[in-house]
Amino acid sequence: MIRRFALLLSLVVLASCSPSKISSPEQQRLQLGQKIMLDFRYFCTDGTTSDDCKTPVTELPEELAEVLRKGKIGGVILFADNLQSGEQIVTLIDQMQTVMREAQLPPLFIAVDQEGGRVARLPADISTRFGGNMALGASYAAHGTAMAKQVAQGIANELNMLGFNLNFAPTVDVNVNPENPVINVRSYGEDPAIVAELGQTTVATLQEHGIMSALKHFPGHGDTHVDSHTGLPRVEHNRETIDAVDLLPFRHIIHSSTPPAMVMTAHIQYPALDDTKFTASNGEQTVVPATMSHKILTGVLREELGFTGVIVTDALDMAGVAHYYAPLQATIATFKAGADIALMPYTIRTSADIEGFWQYFAGLEEAVAQGEIDTDKLAASALRIRQLKAQYRLDVPPTTTLAGRIEALGQMPLTDNLQAEQALADAATTLVYDNGVLPLQAQQWYAVMPDTLRCQAFTDALAQQRPQVTSECLSLAELPEGQPWLTWPANAAVVVGDITPHHSLAEMGGMDDLASWRDRPSKADQHAWLQELLAFTQEREQPTVFVALRTPYVLSDFRAVADAAIATYDYSAAQQASGKVTSASFNALVETLLTGNAAGSLPVTVD
Repeated sequence: MIRRFALLLSLVVLASCSPSKISSPEQQRLQLGQKIMLDFRYFCTDGTTSDDCKTPVTELPEELAEVLRKGKIGGVILFADNLQSGEQIVTLIDQMQTVMREAQLPPLFIAVDQEGGRVARLPADISTRFGGNMALGASYAAHGTAMAKQVAQGIANELNMLGFNLNFAPTVDVNVNPENPVINVRSYGEDPAIVAELGQTTVATLQEHGIMSALKHFPGHGDTHVDSHTGLPRVEHNRETIDAVDLLPFRHIIHSSTPPAMVMTAHIQYPALDDTKFTASNGEQTVVPATMSHKILTGVLREELGFTGVIVTDALDMAGVAHYYAPLQATIATFKAGADIALMPYTIRTSADIEGFWQYFAGLEEAVAQGEIDTDKLAASALRIRQLKAQYRLDVPPTTTLAGRIEALGQMPLTDNLQAEQALADAATTLVYDNGVLPLQAQQWYAVMPDTLRCQAFTDALAQQRPQVTSECLSLAELPEGQPWLTWPANAAVVVGDITPHHSLAEMGGMDDLASWRDRPSKADQHAWLQELLAFTQEREQPTVFVALRTPYVLSDFRAVADAAIATYDYSAAQQASGKVTSASFNALVETLLTGNAAGSLPVTVD
């Protein structure tokens, strides 16, 4: 009864900005503003150009507060740059919500990409990264959806404590393409039914704990070899395959008893769903991406799949859109296609950008005035957003003071989450094959890892579990000169860890300098070096284990020269104040090397 009363109260408060209360121009401005979600990643006031501005927004400047107020903005997405400590995060979010509350405007969606695994924005010292979706897929055979529920609950608890209300997760793309550069381990695997089941559990658990979930990336990003951050991928599946693979998880979760609050679009061409061509801003004729396709967003997602929630675009500043559309053109096109929220449609980094944003916003208002954006559809879209905010009681202020919420952060990272993180790593680590070398018996180990952080994570985990074993580790952030393996004792065990595709500078943990990241060898050069190393160890019959720390597909390239192969699906590691590096996945890896036991099962096919 209390919750129902609160929901009704929320609807009344949000309806105070309804057409009967305000003039039509103000109504339309509110409707448009609620359909925009901005990023305040960087902001510079010292004359730095927009392109060069890299000053993170960690507290809300008045200029950006005025953008929220004047634009009646509906939401903000925060990135790792904005998130430095628990106190700072809670304070920043409180500042933004206070601006809206004092202006008597609807509360903000405060969004983040906290998928787990390689896409996690929260600082490592206050959060739990977990192993990611493919690790959950590897745990499915033995544990079903139990691990997915634990992880989603852990993520929701952390986000709630910090003030977030929307998580752009889970990724329910079915990864059927080994060459996929952007999804790979962000997918639960290649079986659509298992992806659907794990995805549904994640959605239900996040939302049960008060965090809205956004399924992504509709209609499916699993069979691509181009990253939509850098280009416009194209999926050539026929309609039968699309229904059986790409759409199956979305359909299953939308039709479940716990449908997602949001579905996120993909900047991907799907000719079998819509082969309409448009003229890009550079004059090029090309097939319309799903984000701008009325046939896909309205015809398939709304009408065929029956989704009644909020449709949010993927970031409109990604090259998959920005290369083909100007910001205003992109926003109008996706609104006409059926999207409710334009994510990151206009980049604000300086005061000059703010002036440009108001010109962009005026262009949206003009599109409404000229009938290019239908007013009835605009009102219906704004109503969906208003109802979702009411459903999750976003307008109800926190029951504890800001100081009280900051004090509670002393519990982070949550002990239950750390235990769940290790449990997932243990359940996911997969022994792909073993020619009889495990468990490793050697008292001296040589490791080769992608960077210094991974080296220390490995050697620290080994020292903790088997201190009598001596070890050395070589970082491949730079290729060593010569053939260092010539000096290794013939009775030493060799463990090679690989991250394919390359990981980012941020993931290197700051333990290798920028020059090492910028000048690091290509994957082809790294793999050629490793092939030479492994051919040598094979020739003198040294026990050698190859470890896929990210995508397990790479194991097929080294099958002929490695005695055993292990997949961990995760390479997360964090340096503690003590100097030690901790990693659940490296703990599990070392245990497998020492015991020969692993609980996980491959969720994708590796030849």
